[in-house]
Amino acid sequence: LDGRWIFEPQFDDAWEFNEGIAIVEVGDRATESNFKGYITKDGRWLVEPRFDGAYEFSEGAACVAINGLFGFIGTDGQYLIEPRFRNTAHYFNEGICAATEDGEKWGYIDKQGNWLIEPKYDSVEEHYFSEGLSGASVNGDWGFIDINGDWVIEPKYASVIYDFCHENGLAVVYSEYGEKILIDKEGNELLKGTRIEFTEDDLVYVERNKYEGYYRITENGPEEVTVVKNNMYLSDYYPFEGEKVATLENDAVFERDRWNAFPRLDGATALLPVYAALAQAIYPDDTRYEDCGRFSNPDALFTCTKTNTAYYRLVDGETDIIFCAEPSDQQIEYAAQNGVEFEYTLFGYESFVFIVNPENPLDGLTVDQIKAIYSGELTTWDELGVEGLGEIIPYQRPKNSGSQTALEKLMGNTPIVMAPQVYVSDSMTDILETIEYRNLPNAIGYTFRFFCADMVGSKVKLLAIDGVEPTVENISNGKYPIITPLYAVTRKGESNPNVKRLLDFLTDPQGQELVEKSGYVGLGN
Repeated sequence: LDGRWIFEPQFDDAWEFNEGIAIVEVGDRATESNFKGYITKDGRWLVEPRFDGAYEFSEGAACVAINGLFGFIGTDGQYLIEPRFRNTAHYFNEGICAATEDGEKWGYIDKQGNWLIEPKYDSVEEHYFSEGLSGASVNGDWGFIDINGDWVIEPKYASVIYDFCHENGLAVVYSEYGEKILIDKEGNELLKGTRIEFTEDDLVYVERNKYEGYYRITENGPEEVTVVKNNMYLSDYYPFEGEKVATLENDAVFERDRWNAFPRLDGATALLPVYAALAQAIYPDDTRYEDCGRFSNPDALFTCTKTNTAYYRLVDGETDIIFCAEPSDQQIEYAAQNGVEFEYTLFGYESFVFIVNPENPLDGLTVDQIKAIYSGELTTWDELGVEGLGEIIPYQRPKNSGSQTALEKLMGNTPIVMAPQVYVSDSMTDILETIEYRNLPNAIGYTFRFFCADMVGSKVKLLAIDGVEPTVENISNGKYPIITPLYAVTRKGESNPNVKRLLDFLTDPQGQELVEKSGYVGLGN
């Protein structure tokens, strides 16, 4: 921590410290070979480089290889097991490790190298013993054995995908037909699909025949959980294509400056119905939705890249009008850094709503209670008078999304608790992502009323706030306490006269007719 070298630079490679010990590698130019050894945090050599292979310490033992044979050393650098195995699992887990002496049959050893289970298996699962079970195969079929080597789940599967290394006591196997199967420790087959994965918040994700679902495993078996996502069918709201696009009673009265192009439109998913209706009312009928992602048209006349991306595209001059809630401080700062100032045209209102599972007996919260939940002051449902639901899971939305910015504005100077998050690994790095709302009995989340109730059709309960339901009527009369203004946002100093003409149309009677028919509250209310 004081910047001093523990070891002067001298290694060709080095690994992170684990159990206070790190692997280092040094090349031998004479033999053109690389040898591995171990160092300690206090600057000592535990073992100078002499191994062909070396692995991290686990449970006080590290696997090493020399002359093609594997053994284990202890934290004192001395051999626990002299190298004699053709291969091993490389790590002890639950005090046991898989190994093979002849390279054909596998068994399990203790830290003295004694056979706990005699070698008799053709192969063993990567994670080996976990929760008292290990995947093993004979004659090409896989099952699970216990610490005595007895079959708990008979070998009948093509392979093991995930062993019982999860706290939920579940594993995933392949059937002989290539189907993935979720099983419990008694061998009961719970779910089947072409894709089965465990989520960070102890749910099971399943894909099967173009259907996807999330499940939690209860004593009574799998129970499907609704996940609220921004993945409604965008095509339902494409201009000139979608079946849900609002239309005017009479032809639109709009005169375009023919010497200038129609404005390029973008914005939030939750407001797509509004700007789709506008485009369908006044744009040429060959206007189509176009993706602005990588390798697609970056200059599309009509697209939907969501709030965060839309604000950056507006600053960068890649679009002309975006339909969103207010920008975040970060988006305003980005604009200022690039010499851009936003102009806002108010065209309607929406309610910011909080959602829970329909089975949650709670029907409403106060604004103060919401702030207490999202600051971490209130952590259990019992504190709100709801028994049996335990800890509150306060789901959030990604940074700079419209609904996350709305939460930040509601919270004001009150700090927001860390959101449930997960590390997602890609080809370059690990990305920390906010977990989307899971409709668990003890969860709470937030979104915009129309998006949740009409566009997504979520099976959730919208809570009353301060005793007021988030209805169109209560937005119109101003009784609902968390009303969100909706804006058409442009760059200050925009020179295309058609931008102002479209904004004028949006706030005139015909534009307001489209706003209200699209499901939002217009300016007249």
